[in-house]
Amino acid sequence: MRKLLTAMAAILAAVGIPSAASAASSVSVYGLIDSYVSVNNDSGTVSSGLHSGGSSGSYFGFKGEEDLGVMGGAQAVFKLESGFLSDDGTYAQSFAGNTSRLFHREAWVGLRSPKFGQISFARQYSPHFLLWPMADANALSLGTAGSPFFYPGAGNAMGGSDPTQDDLVRANNSIFWASPNLGGVTVMAYAALGENTRSDGTRSSTQGNIYNLGVNYGKGPLFVMGSVLYQNLGNSALGFRPTGHDTYYELAASYDFGFTKPSIQFEYKNGNDQPWSQDFFLVQIGTSTPLLGGRLGTTAAYYKNQTLSKSDAYSFGIRYDYNLSKRTMLYAGAVALIQEANAQFSIEDGPDSSFHYPTSAPGNNVQQVFFGIRHQF
Repeated sequence: MRKLLTAMAAILAAVGIPSAASAASSVSVYGLIDSYVSVNNDSGTVSSGLHSGGSSGSYFGFKGEEDLGVMGGAQAVFKLESGFLSDDGTYAQSFAGNTSRLFHREAWVGLRSPKFGQISFARQYSPHFLLWPMADANALSLGTAGSPFFYPGAGNAMGGSDPTQDDLVRANNSIFWASPNLGGVTVMAYAALGENTRSDGTRSSTQGNIYNLGVNYGKGPLFVMGSVLYQNLGNSALGFRPTGHDTYYELAASYDFGFTKPSIQFEYKNGNDQPWSQDFFLVQIGTSTPLLGGRLGTTAAYYKNQTLSKSDAYSFGIRYDYNLSKRTMLYAGAVALIQEANAQFSIEDGPDSSFHYPTSAPGNNVQQVFFGIRHQF
């Protein structure tokens, strides 16, 4: 442990972050590297390449805890996590394209107690995002039928028309409370302050704010979750300042029969019913099945755009995961996307991954096959 803390101090000092450690604290370095090869068919245009982040985005991070000796085991906790692209070693800056953000995936500090749960502050994932992969047969990654509909955009499940402001995967200036597990039930409350500037130059206390309440139940073979997220629309880097708000609703359930685990998931967005804030609903069904020492995940999804005509889409995904060890996994699969004339979704691999195959025109049908390897450390 002393060697680890010494190494951590050197690493943190190298990036300009002071560090300290005591006998009652622990600090860990962790990470994941994911690379895969894929072939994409965009209505007859075939592309191929090696990319980063198929089953998960590649990342590294630091996390730690300190026993405070009060409230029956209370701890101070923190997490710093940065994504990178394993294919070229560059930053994975999510959707914002901000290369100055060192820990863009997570950067938070908080308090944790067995009696009162955990409260944390700063840049964090939203319950709206976290709950969906918990029921998803392929954990909302490449091979998930619904994943094309989660790339931020005006009609997508994780944000509005401006991904630099409306990304609902994670948010700056957030406060996140998660309750202790009480009989299988965990409640989550989340608020993120937009800190937007009004057109007259003054600071707004409401523009861009996000409020999210989530709950999940997991006991035995049954898992059920729900989430409601309310977002005040804020300033946009695209040259307009939308007013109003969007509300997102999520419901999901799965049941593990042992030989297979079926799941069903639903999301509905009640927005401004405008091109920059489209209403939609999304439903996905799936199964996760043990097979030949590995796991087979199959999913099918339907996306209904309630604002724009002929903008619906269907998708199908399949992926097989095989663990070579506790930390190393091989995976392979395929995704097919069928779109109406005005829909233009793409098969992509996640918010902190390579994205090399944007669909070239509305209405194109797309298919992709892939093979990859993931290693955790």
